[in-house]
Amino acid sequence: MEIRVNLALIAFVALVWLGLYAQTPARIGDAHDMAQLGQLEDDAARRPSDPKALVSLTDRYVATGFPALAIAVIRSAPAEVLEQPAVSHQLARAYEASGRLLDALATADLALTRCARVLGARAFETAVPRFACNEHTLAKLDMHKGALERMARWGVVDPRVDPRAQRAYDLALRRARIAVGELPSTGERNP
Repeated sequence: MEIRVNLALIAFVALVWLGLYAQTPARIGDAHDMAQLGQLEDDAARRPSDPKALVSLTDRYVATGFPALAIAVIRSAPAEVLEQPAVSHQLARAYEASGRLLDALATADLALTRCARVLGARAFETAVPRFACNEHTLAKLDMHKGALERMARWGVVDPRVDPRAQRAYDLALRRARIAVGELPSTGERNP
């Protein structure tokens, strides 16, 4: 009888311990990471119209595994900040990290189109949009969109768990390297 009572008490204590352990929130990171994240959050809050502060904050959110926070922060940004191709790219990355592949593809396409519009507007001397973009950003956006398109074509449902997602990025990166490798060097003349 005494053994049964002891086993019952041990089982009760174990269940209470499991119940308390299940209610304890998981740590997000160490104190140094939280201080850096807090600084990025403060910078973004102090300068809501600065796309660089927003990109830095959302990049950290995505890198630490909180893409939903990145999506929420970007979606609450002012309209002129949302127009920036770099911000749209971060939104596409956050959608992808949260498993929303089609939303990521549509957003990446929008970011690439906006960036190409900026670069094309200078060549044709038409009105340049308010947002900025350069060739490096265009190449990054093109590579990201290419990988997302390949994943959608292959039927990837959730890029977080499907190994084909990494293969799509490898192929997109290889294509980008080939394109950069074909550029003439600064000493060569273009015919």
